Amino acid sequence: MVVCILLAAGEGKRFGTKKQFVNLCGKRLLDFSIRTVEEIPDIDKIVIVLPKEDINLEITSKKEFIKIEGGSERQESVFNGLLAIKEAEIVVIHDSARPFATKDMFMEGIKNVKDGWDGSITAYKSVDTVKKVIDNQIMETLNRENIYIVQTPQTFKYEKLLKAHINAKEKDIKGTDDSYLMEVMGYKITVNQGSFLNFKITNPEDILLAQCICNRFSKEDG
Repeated sequence: MVVCILLAAGEGKRFGTKKQFVNLCGKRLLDFSIRTVEEIPDIDKIVIVLPKEDINLEITSKKEFIKIEGGSERQESVFNGLLAIKEAEIVVIHDSARPFATKDMFMEGIKNVKDGWDGSITAYKSVDTVKKVIDNQIMETLNRENIYIVQTPQTFKYEKLLKAHINAKEKDIKGTDDSYLMEVMGYKITVNQGSFLNFKITNPEDILLAQCICNRFSKEDG
């Protein structure tokens, strides 16, 4: 069984409001991810992680889903989602603040894990020069051939990701993504193709870019 955890429990401190519920082209941001996941045959069930006060949010989906309460931080919300899963071989983690993730990103990640990898993360190779800076001083220019911009969805073997989260909780390890917790355990992670368009809506101005992309997609479809 493949289960997708959709993270929508953020408080929107940087954005100014709960961005997962912001309207974009007539839909809540969260609904973009739900609609995409609905179209992926390999995904059997969705776990939607919400703020405690929004747990009764009205949601519709063609797939079986449950709603659970998130934690105070992203890592805790993912852990809550993992604990809510009764049975799974593969789990996909996706941030609902990335409305333009494609079906291929989900499907390629699932395929990589089915092919034997412990995990597969959506990422694309950096096209910009990247420098290491400490105290406003440039310390090193990194080789961008080896630099990837990491996104979600991220796909993992369920039991191994659960172990990685338990290990992180016991040792107070914090990671900005789930792959890092797996890397600490020595698990083998690969990449599947991401895209600049799969950006994370973080600040209010990001909605302007998202609106432009959404309008362009709507014209192409119609």
